[in-house]
Amino acid sequence: MRSTARIGVLLLIGVTSACRQTSETASAETPTLVVLMVVDQLRPDLLHRYDTLFVGGLRRLLDDGYRFTDATHEHAITETAPGHATLATGVYPTRHGIVANTWSEFEGGEWRSVYSMEDLNRPILGYPELPGRSSSNLDRRGLPDWITDADPDSRVVSISRKDRAAIGLAAKAVGEVYWLVDGGGGFVTSDFYHSVYPAWLAEFNATTMPLVYSDSVWESTIPPGASSLTRPDTSRFELDGEHTFFPHRASEMGDATDPRALNHWRYRYTPFPDRVVVALAGEAIRQLELGQRESVDYLGLSLSQTDLVGHFYGPLSREQLDNLLRLDLELGRFFSLLDEAVGPGRWVLAFSADHGVLDIPEHLVERGVDAARMTAGDREELRKRVQVARDGAGTDDAPEDAVKAALMTLPFVAAAYTFTDIEAEAQVDSFEVLFARSFSRTRAAGPAATAGVHVRLGPNVLFGLSGLPTSHGSPYYYDRHVPMIFLGAMIRPGVSNERVATVDVAPTLAWLIGTTAPDDLDGRVLEGVLR
Repeated sequence: MRSTARIGVLLLIGVTSACRQTSETASAETPTLVVLMVVDQLRPDLLHRYDTLFVGGLRRLLDDGYRFTDATHEHAITETAPGHATLATGVYPTRHGIVANTWSEFEGGEWRSVYSMEDLNRPILGYPELPGRSSSNLDRRGLPDWITDADPDSRVVSISRKDRAAIGLAAKAVGEVYWLVDGGGGFVTSDFYHSVYPAWLAEFNATTMPLVYSDSVWESTIPPGASSLTRPDTSRFELDGEHTFFPHRASEMGDATDPRALNHWRYRYTPFPDRVVVALAGEAIRQLELGQRESVDYLGLSLSQTDLVGHFYGPLSREQLDNLLRLDLELGRFFSLLDEAVGPGRWVLAFSADHGVLDIPEHLVERGVDAARMTAGDREELRKRVQVARDGAGTDDAPEDAVKAALMTLPFVAAAYTFTDIEAEAQVDSFEVLFARSFSRTRAAGPAATAGVHVRLGPNVLFGLSGLPTSHGSPYYYDRHVPMIFLGAMIRPGVSNERVATVDVAPTLAWLIGTTAPDDLDGRVLEGVLR
């Protein structure tokens, strides 16, 4: 027989769920659960583009939430790790220390690559061959820490497909922090958080995970007539240029009889991991009684597959629309669960993204927009220019100035800023301000950062190091513009075009639940969201 807890999770992921209570019946009690939800790589224009198709959680956010239309990350290196850490801490990357997904550190006379959540002393439970993970590289405490400082009985849960997202949203707190590993069939954590897996998680991995994470074919759920809102379903610039249209089958991308290869396909190429992330969040709410006690609890939830679908198929692809329609339904069921388990007046949520994304450059060119993809030869030429300039700098010259001058001769470089420029009190332009907020002398992030220079490529120029059809990471608006929506019984529905930043999320959530935040944050409280 299925356990009661397992049945609860299946109810969350099933086709039907209880109708959510309306705001008229919501109580005005102080929230006992605060949720920070991030959809990786979600551009706000997609919510507008597909608005009429949403019927679930995205519909509720757009209709019942307080939405800021001009919200941005105010730092230059727009990647997953700094985006999540910024949302959780309320300070810029230069202060919380997570300046990129990966950076270089100078040790023992050479540069060493360092992953943002790397901690080799904290192994992954059950996967001793994998590198360890923790928040040791994060230099600031965040909203989960402020909550537990106020009440040690408060519980912290953070879940994502990606370790850097789950750990980033947990800040420095030691709580229930879980993520998936590529090819694995369940959620994991490191011994920074647990010495053994709790029984409820082990049961979820063993019983519920296989039920939710079982598809080997990704079929389209786009309703008839809606496909015209996307790009065509075939494009030689998507994915591998061959498997670019529905349906997508695991057997076309690897050995579908190998469980590890099948999980890799799901993990990397489909929307399915978001289903299990939401399902595990529902199980955590039930098992840990989040928001159902006297203490205020925290739930960080990052949905990663919009990022993967966007990278492989592009933000305007038919695959991305299908992914968002599936996400809409998952979030609808999740919000209903919050209403039913916690109470419609007892939770408050902030919804955002860690970064945006550039349209596939070749698709921009088709529309008459200037865009380009750096080739392997372009990247090698940049590397050579940096090396030659460093080696040729005279004893009286600053090597970083020579590197800057050399970079400025490259046609795809719009500007270069030396670290000395960035550390000056007055920055020369708004982009330099953004780089100053992603800056670290000891954590060099960027193609010329080990030479003491940050590079700004031209707009719509894709660095393209990973070979993906498209990506992000620039200081341009398309990579910094993100949704910002607050939802809950205490939040008034509305839309604002006020200029706001992602550093405002953590202090606003802290204010809404009556938790004291540090007085040195870069963000501010957005009082206009309150009823």
